[in-house]
Amino acid sequence: MRQLPQIKSKGTLAERTYDILKNAIVELELKPGELITEEDISEQLGVSRTPIRSALNRLLHEELIEMIPGKGTFVAQLTKKQIDDLLSIRELLESLSIQLAATLRTEEDLEKIEYILYKQEQSFTGQFKSQQDFLTFDSEFHCLIAEISQNKYLEKQLLQILNNCRRYLNATTIDIIMPDVLKEHKELYEQIKNQDVEKAKLCMQKHIDNIRTRMIENLNYDDIK
Repeated sequence: MRQLPQIKSKGTLAERTYDILKNAIVELELKPGELITEEDISEQLGVSRTPIRSALNRLLHEELIEMIPGKGTFVAQLTKKQIDDLLSIRELLESLSIQLAATLRTEEDLEKIEYILYKQEQSFTGQFKSQQDFLTFDSEFHCLIAEISQNKYLEKQLLQILNNCRRYLNATTIDIIMPDVLKEHKELYEQIKNQDVEKAKLCMQKHIDNIRTRMIENLNYDDIK
C-alpha cells in the first residue's frame, strides 16, 4: 500500500480519513484491485479503527471499494462495463441538469462558468500546465451546471458519478483529449447562455457520447480488465 498523508486539516477523523482514501483511489494512487487493510490505514494515518470503518463504509456505498468475504477489502476494479453503466446514467442526469440550467441561469452563473472555462484552458495552455488541474476544472464545470439546475438530489448523484468517472479519466491519455473537451464545454456554455434548452440537451448528449468514446480509445489497458 502506498504511503498516505498524515491527517492534519480540520474535520472529523472519519471525514478526513474518507477524503484521503477517496482521493488516493480516484487519483489512482491506490491501484484498482489493490488490497487495503485497516491495519495499514491506521498505521499510516495515525487513526483508530472506528473512523477507518466509517470511511470504508462510505467508499463501499460509492462503489470505490469492494469487500470480498474471506479475502478482504480491495480498490474497485476498472472495467469496460462500468464505463457504459456510468456514462448511461450520467447522460440521463446531465441532460436534465443542463435543461434546467439553461432555463434558470443568471448572469452571475454565466460569469462563474466563464471563469471555470478560463482556468481549464490555462491548465493545458498556460505557464503552469497540469493534467490534474484540468480534470478538477472539468468536474467543477459539470458540478456548476448541476448547481445552477437548483436540484440538490441531482447534484449529489452527479457528484458521485463524476468521482467514479475521474478514475477512468486518470487512466486515460488525458493530454490528447484536452482541446476537444474544452471545445465541447464552450459549446455547452453557449447553449446555456442562449437559453436554448433543446440544443443544450443535444450538445450534452453528444459530449457524453464523446467522453465514452475517448475513454475507451485512450485508456491505459494495464489499469482495466
